[in-house]
Amino acid sequence: MQQVFTPYDLAVLFFGSAGILTGLYIFFRRWHQQRLVEDTPEARIRSAPQGYVKLSGRARSMDGKPQRAPLSGRSCVWWTYQVEQRQNSRLPGISWLLSDSGTSDRPFLLIDQSDHCLVDPAGAEVEASDRKVWYGNSPDDVPLALFGGLNVGFGRNCRYVEAILSEDAQLAVLGEFRANTASMTNALEDEAAALLDQWKRDQPALLARFDGNHDGRVDAAEWEAARAAALTEARQNKIQQAPERRISVLAKPRGAKPFLIAARSAGQLARTEKGRAMAGLAIALLSLIVTCYAIAHARSDHDRTEASQNYVSNH
Repeated sequence: MQQVFTPYDLAVLFFGSAGILTGLYIFFRRWHQQRLVEDTPEARIRSAPQGYVKLSGRARSMDGKPQRAPLSGRSCVWWTYQVEQRQNSRLPGISWLLSDSGTSDRPFLLIDQSDHCLVDPAGAEVEASDRKVWYGNSPDDVPLALFGGLNVGFGRNCRYVEAILSEDAQLAVLGEFRANTASMTNALEDEAAALLDQWKRDQPALLARFDGNHDGRVDAAEWEAARAAALTEARQNKIQQAPERRISVLAKPRGAKPFLIAARSAGQLARTEKGRAMAGLAIALLSLIVTCYAIAHARSDHDRTEASQNYVSNH
């Protein structure tokens, strides 16, 4: 006789299988990230090599003016938020629908004892320094967050979730470290344009320097020579400015490696990733047990039904 699964058995098998796959995904992803955090040597910003690195330091706003978190108005260098509205649902835990959200993509500074660099948070997995959850009745009129972000959602129509990286927070960052060559090129071009504008104000000197055919004007070819001379002079000025160094950028890697920004030490981040990996493994094992139980339960029911039918047919 063909074995038949009841709807209950099929539901347990479905959710059990989904739990196994989800748990294994969490385990391998977090275990991989834990190994990266532990195995990537920590570098100083001044001597960090180009490529995938691990840096630690304090977060600072670029211009000395911290951002303000959109919902709470707290001072920070990075923020993300969600506004959710309560929905009528028969399923517990699925009663909140996303109404609005946003994430800061403004770069900020990472400063250690040796130097500083820019951190471009676009595409990063961020462990915030502070996270608040509170409730209200309107997605547009957000009430002030209570101290510690604690509030009761009973009878409220909206939930507000906001996480920030605080100014001066201690960070551990894993990402791709590279020179901000685009900014350097733009700076040179801007300085060269300023030099050309300055030279044009003194036409006799401009003609004496670049009017090669002595026709009393600077033609297109001579103007290109003037632009090249301005770029060369701007480049020499940059080299001679000893205090001025290029600012490198820590950003999302071009490959598949993770981009992690955590408001904690590298050791704490590694332990957090390990704990999450173990939680994923526990979910997979528990789901496997539940799935095996569902299969055993279905087989037991099948055996009892078959034994009962054989007994009836024999008597």
